[in-house]
Amino acid sequence: MKERIEQQKRIFKYVLLVFAMVIIIADACLIIQHKKVFSETENRMLQQFPKLTEETLLSGRFMKQSEDFVADQFFLRDGWIAVKLKSDSIIGRQTSNGVILGKEGFLIEDSAAPIEASFEKNLSAIRTFAAAHPDISIVMSVAPNAVCVCDQLLPTNIPVRDQNQDLDAVKDALSSSLTYVDLRDALSAHKEEYIYYKSDHHWTSLGAKYAFEELAKSLVTEEMTADIGTADPMQFLKQYTVTEDFSGTMASTSGAFSIKDSIDIYVYEMDEFQYVVEYTDEQRKSATVFNSAALEQKNKYEVFLGGNHPQINIKTTNLNKKSLLIFKDSYANALIPFLLPYYQTITIVDPRYYSDDIEKLLSDAQITDVLFLYNMNTFAEDNSLAGVLIDE
Repeated sequence: MKERIEQQKRIFKYVLLVFAMVIIIADACLIIQHKKVFSETENRMLQQFPKLTEETLLSGRFMKQSEDFVADQFFLRDGWIAVKLKSDSIIGRQTSNGVILGKEGFLIEDSAAPIEASFEKNLSAIRTFAAAHPDISIVMSVAPNAVCVCDQLLPTNIPVRDQNQDLDAVKDALSSSLTYVDLRDALSAHKEEYIYYKSDHHWTSLGAKYAFEELAKSLVTEEMTADIGTADPMQFLKQYTVTEDFSGTMASTSGAFSIKDSIDIYVYEMDEFQYVVEYTDEQRKSATVFNSAALEQKNKYEVFLGGNHPQINIKTTNLNKKSLLIFKDSYANALIPFLLPYYQTITIVDPRYYSDDIEKLLSDAQITDVLFLYNMNTFAEDNSLAGVLIDE
């Protein structure tokens, strides 16, 4: 008995020693590697070591940012995330790192609760903007996320926020100020189809196509395409699969790195129609809205417009004098290719990165139409739109 107790003590000491060595090595690697700024796996900026000041210490930001720094920069972080997913699955959990482990291999982002102050401020700013520009046709749509549309993919009895209440709040607040297009029915009619990615929080090109067809009822008239030789450009759309190896943000966050998606693009193949794209932040031009170089990187969704930019200008060979301004988030990137033949110019602004005078842009670009296009989760948490729309 005594020998057995001594043996157990020795084993316990060895376990403690190994654990201590792992912690020491992890801490050493953390110190050495803490300058990693961006995670390609998670497609986001990583927390850097915070600056210690009296203000950050007293406000509590220093401790919070320090905790985020350790979590973001922890040694072999991606491996630990994958291990956590495995353990979550074994014990029957329905989420991993906040990602819902849906049916049929779908990884689903839960509904985000609106940040009330920003939410109300944005709604008020949109109403004020619309009232100030009665001569401009203004259309808005907030896209539902997969958690709202594809309820058949949710685990049984999992508690999720009802996104419909937030979509209803936006619709009720804005319908009297502009043309509001509710996309829920149009997308729900196709919820058994591949309209959202399995591994990512975006809709697919097919989902964006169905959304465009619904938006077109408020945006498009026959006169808009008279100059390009067809009343129905969509008959010239061609679909191409550009990758079957896309692993998106939900896979990265949850650790389900093996889940892959295909990405399709839709291209108008019309000899009568051409366009050029200007990326103002990069001071470069392109003959396509698709960025093939993105297919060689982690975030392959950037095949659409090369990702997010403060401002993009598109000039087409359609001479109908219709000029569209889009305020958007990344959901719009997959839908914008469908809009191309219908406007002489399209100006795209992402308020999260834009800082110029929007009234001057309206005048310089001779804007005739405005489209607000967000997804609900981004719109719920956005704190930038109001600042762009209203010069305070």
